[in-house]
Amino acid sequence: MPETNETLHDRFIELSGLPERGRVVDLGCGAGPALAAFASRFPHAHLTGFDRSEHALDTARERLQHHSATAELASVDLREKLPLAEASVDAVISSNLLECLPDPAQLLKEIWRVLRPGGRAVLSHSDFDAIVISGAPVDLDRRVGHAFADDAPPWMDSSDGRTGRKLPGLVHASPLVRTHVETVVTSSTELTGHAARRVGDIRGALRTTARRGHGTVGLDEINKWYSAVQQAAAAGDFFFAETAVVVAAHRI
Repeated sequence: MPETNETLHDRFIELSGLPERGRVVDLGCGAGPALAAFASRFPHAHLTGFDRSEHALDTARERLQHHSATAELASVDLREKLPLAEASVDAVISSNLLECLPDPAQLLKEIWRVLRPGGRAVLSHSDFDAIVISGAPVDLDRRVGHAFADDAPPWMDSSDGRTGRKLPGLVHASPLVRTHVETVVTSSTELTGHAARRVGDIRGALRTTARRGHGTVGLDEINKWYSAVQQAAAAGDFFFAETAVVVAAHRI
């Protein structure tokens, strides 16, 4: 999964209520940036990360190699039952995962199962259909934005660019008790950091899809859009904003 940003990591830590020596599980941990943030704040915590990408997990292992307590990382099919005992976890975190699953409700049931009574889940999801990027002509910008929100790479079982706005309802319909909902907006007037990574994600994903003969925008349009964004950044006219919806819940 794409790297989340530091603001989200801070909110995960604050909302998780993790005990100093508690156990936190990151579902779809990717290269481990969120777990690394927990390792820094909770040096004695038991860290567990699951992801389908061995390459990403190798990077996560490097990040966590100096963690003084236990750090377990494994390739897991998150469509299946989690390899965790019932009521064995103090906190579960996850970012930008649910849209990739054919049955998000099933994973939420599994999160409820593995949490200890009183344990907390903190889930976030970017609303990809609401990303704001200035620079390109409006019609082209809309087409590229919607194409990215609807894009489904071969490794994804499903794709729903509006999962962010649906996340509170998904949690409410689960066995978890929803306790908190907020938005975290990452914005920038410069094509650097998270903004540059996301613009690169959009360009890369749509180019790959176009080369496969799929998608609703062609390579020339993607290149035109990307060039316009770069020109706007050089002229000082660039603006980027991405909204992530964050939901905290617990098991009674």
